[in-house]
Formats: sequence, C-alpha cells, structure tokens
Amino acid sequence: MIRESNTLTWQETAERKKMMRRRERARRRKRKVWRIRGLLLLFGCLLFLGGVRRFRQNPIQRYAKANGISMDQYPEELLSLYERNNETETFVEEYPLKKEEEPEIDLSDLSSASEVPLLLQWDQRWGYHRYAGEVMGLSGCGPTALSMVAIFMTGDITKNPRWVADFASQNGYAVDGSGTAWSLMLEGARQIGLSSKESLWNGNGWKTTCRPETPSLP
Repeated sequence: MIRESNTLTWQETAERKKMMRRRERARRRKRKVWRIRGLLLLFGCLLFLGGVRRFRQNPIQRYAKANGISMDQYPEELLSLYERNNETETFVEEYPLKKEEEPEIDLSDLSSASEVPLLLQWDQRWGYHRYAGEVMGLSGCGPTALSMVAIFMTGDITKNPRWVADFASQNGYAVDGSGTAWSLMLEGARQIGLSSKESLWNGNGWKTTCRPETPSLP
C-alpha cells in the first residue's frame, strides 16, 4: 500500500508539473500576443499622429516642402499676411521663386473700363516690387488704390500700381515702415492729372463734395 501511495503521489506530482508547464506556456503566449498587440497599437498611433501633423501643415508649408524651399525664406510678415487673408496663398507661397521678377504689366483690357477696376496689391505682376521698405503685397495699398482711380478716370493703363508706387517713392510720398503718406491722394493725385479734394466725415458718413460717379478713397 505504501508503494502504491508513493507511486500515486509521484504521478500526481508529475501531472501537476506538466499542468504548471502548460499554464506557463499559455501565459507566455498571452504575454507575447499582448506585446504584439501593443506594438501594433503604438505603430497605428504613430501613423495617425504623423497624418495629423501632415494635415495640420498649411498650404504654404506643403508648397515649400514640395519645392525644396526652406520656411526661413519666407518673411514673417508674409506668413502673417496669409493667416489674415487666405486669398494671398499663391502670392505668399511663390515669393522665394518670384520675388526678383519684374514681369511686363498689360492692362489693356481696362483702357475703356465702365467702372473702377479691381486691382489687388498682392497681384504677382507688381506685388513683389519693393515699396516703402517692403514688398507691395504688404505696403502697396495706397499706390494700388490710386492706380485704380487713375486708370478709370484717365484711361491711361500705364499708371499701373507699380508705376504709381515708383512715382510715390520718387516724389516723397512713400514712408519706409509706414507705407504711403496721405498726401499722395491729394497733391500726388493732382501731379498725375487727377482732380483731388478731401471729403469730411460728419459723424454719420462722408460729407458729399463730389458728383456721385466720382471715385472716392476712404
């Protein structure tokens, strides 16, 4: 009986050891599965975060990367211009490539305009031209506005924004760091053949001193 009992005890011990080994192997497999799942989850998170970063890049950054342009080549003022006005996207993103260009300006389609033409200071035909210490896309509001009036009133399409900007610079109406002196709209306008006078603000609106069809600059 004692021998049988010892044999049984030995067999039970062996079975317990086998069971423990099986359980240990099962635990190892589970740990391995969880490690793989964890790595896959981490990899997925990294892919997602990378995609978010790419999504968050604005068009200027994407254009710069695609064309091998360093973001350091963009003046902070131009990047701020885009943030304020997304219509300037092409003007801003192509600045490093086109800032030295002085393309021919052909406004012949405006020679007989029936209304004041809309010209934009960030138009690439003159927007990169230097004026008052900056590019016209930043500082050329005054010359662009006066050009619109001059072309409409006289039909002289040579008085484009770049021409007016150079006229202002040569005659002391451009102020570095500030843009355009208001006197360009008065004395300067008269110098280029326009009749100009200043209207008064009466608290409710502009006091009318001109004919209704006469252009006015606020």
